[in-house]
Amino acid sequence: MKFLILFIMSIVSAQAVITIAPVDIGAYPGLSGSVKGSFETKRGNTDSDTYSAGTRLLYDNNKSYVAWTDVSFSYAKASGATNTNKAYIHVRYIHTMYKKDLNWEAFMQYQTDKFTKIQKRILNGIGLRYHAKIQKYGSVYFGFGGLGEHIVYTSSIDPTEDNIRLNCYIAYKKDFSQSANISYIGYYQPKINSFSDYISSNSVQLKVKIYRQLSINFEITYNQDTKPAIGVQKYDFAQKTSFIYDF
Repeated sequence: MKFLILFIMSIVSAQAVITIAPVDIGAYPGLSGSVKGSFETKRGNTDSDTYSAGTRLLYDNNKSYVAWTDVSFSYAKASGATNTNKAYIHVRYIHTMYKKDLNWEAFMQYQTDKFTKIQKRILNGIGLRYHAKIQKYGSVYFGFGGLGEHIVYTSSIDPTEDNIRLNCYIAYKKDFSQSANISYIGYYQPKINSFSDYISSNSVQLKVKIYRQLSINFEITYNQDTKPAIGVQKYDFAQKTSFIYDF
């Protein structure tokens, strides 16, 4: 089994991802977390290097709140030229209200992405989340709130931005068994004074346990920014495969 795992890891091009599955209070009592990462080196006809890593640290008091931090980075170059260079930090706190399925949440986020010309993007937000269980079909989560956004671009052509945006999302989670689950999350974040200026993202993820606490994770994402930096595409599509170790 160990040989099989190492073989799979050697042939799959993997990138670190932040797991998108919604977190429920009481699901992982106490302190827990996960780590993920990959590296790939090619020489000969293809000359490239790819490195990525990520970690999540979570605390659940098993009663009224849960808090966690996600950190990840990705770096890649081909033929001596860098083509990926980004980092991401996200901190979130969720607390129950008068009923268990209704929560309030607050979050902070910092990210940088050289190839979308973002030197730094800082978010601070707050909102409500409602959790609806659909019997054997899984769980659906609805979120609504607002966020403050501060963006500094690497290009002097693009001005620094300070925006207030609505933050709306829908998430879904379904466990097929103790070893496999599927998740989806979709965000819509328009500026409150210009709804034509919005950021949206969609992610679908399948996580399958392959050996004890080791899982393989498949994710497809589609992100859109209607007003990106000058010269940057309005959308990004990615397919990612990673290995996650839960502890």
